Amino acid sequence: MKICKNGFLPGLAFLFFPIAAFAQSDPDGIVTVQIENDSLSVPATDRYYTSGERFSYVTPTGAVPGWLAQDGNAFLGQGTQRLEFDLQQVIYTPANTQAYDPNPHDRPYAGELTLRSSLLVDGDATRTIVGISLGVVGPDALGQTVQNGFHDIIGDTSNKGWHYQLHNEPTLDFYGSRIWRDDVASFGPGEVQVLPSVSGQAGNSEIYAQAGALVRYGQGLDSDYGPAIIQPGFSGGDAYTPTRPFVWYVFGGGVGRVVAHDMLVQGNDFTSSRGVALTPLQADVEIGGAVIVCGFRITATEVLTTPEFHHAAPAFQYGSVAVSYRF
Repeated sequence: MKICKNGFLPGLAFLFFPIAAFAQSDPDGIVTVQIENDSLSVPATDRYYTSGERFSYVTPTGAVPGWLAQDGNAFLGQGTQRLEFDLQQVIYTPANTQAYDPNPHDRPYAGELTLRSSLLVDGDATRTIVGISLGVVGPDALGQTVQNGFHDIIGDTSNKGWHYQLHNEPTLDFYGSRIWRDDVASFGPGEVQVLPSVSGQAGNSEIYAQAGALVRYGQGLDSDYGPAIIQPGFSGGDAYTPTRPFVWYVFGGGVGRVVAHDMLVQGNDFTSSRGVALTPLQADVEIGGAVIVCGFRITATEVLTTPEFHHAAPAFQYGSVAVSYRF
């Protein structure tokens, strides 16, 4: 183990353009643990998107099966390739979590547990990610177990309306994104970089398309493509290769999103359940910072979102913290 290192889914291919240059190869794998929660924000709340947990593993470059590498080259262009595997859970609740019979016009209780597999292709100044997500919505996603179990541990009141959560239903989604890295200027000790991005997802869990950008200032910006968050939203992915012993940056930006379907808002697709009318035009604003040192990358992000459904509060925010390690 090294310490303090210095540094396909053709249906979505129409979103992307050929990659022009190769990024450096990287022999290290990367593990990431990420927590997202409205209690990490100020002011802390317990509603809507209330919790997300994710564990991921990114392979070294080149550890991609031959047939998939060929498909990646054919549909996404040339570049260094990695695989990523994510196990993640997200939990949603209405605003009033102490009502035994929640307001039918509020967001329904819902949990989703998914396993996501992605192909990452890095060019000299682009990152393309395509993948597939398999999961389940409903009691088998363990949303009630995790949320109320954690509340019991910390001595908080349990949420009362989980018996009205979405029913068990499998989910299958395909997703893809591309990020461009554009150096803008340098002043003082750091540089300014813009990260435009486009992304989308299609499946029975959620269907959306989004575009946006982050602006960041710091040192060693070519080490990654920005912070990772649980999607939707701007996410630069978990892969990073430090270009200097100490990398740091602060960032801000956002995305606009058109959503055609969201099971976690509208309710089950194949059976009757609680659900509310979707707001199709949505946006997120993200601010935060990141450091990469001694093989670790630590990112902290504050996310402010517009309403996802009718009758929702005007805005909602949550915090996201991710810790990654190269080995």
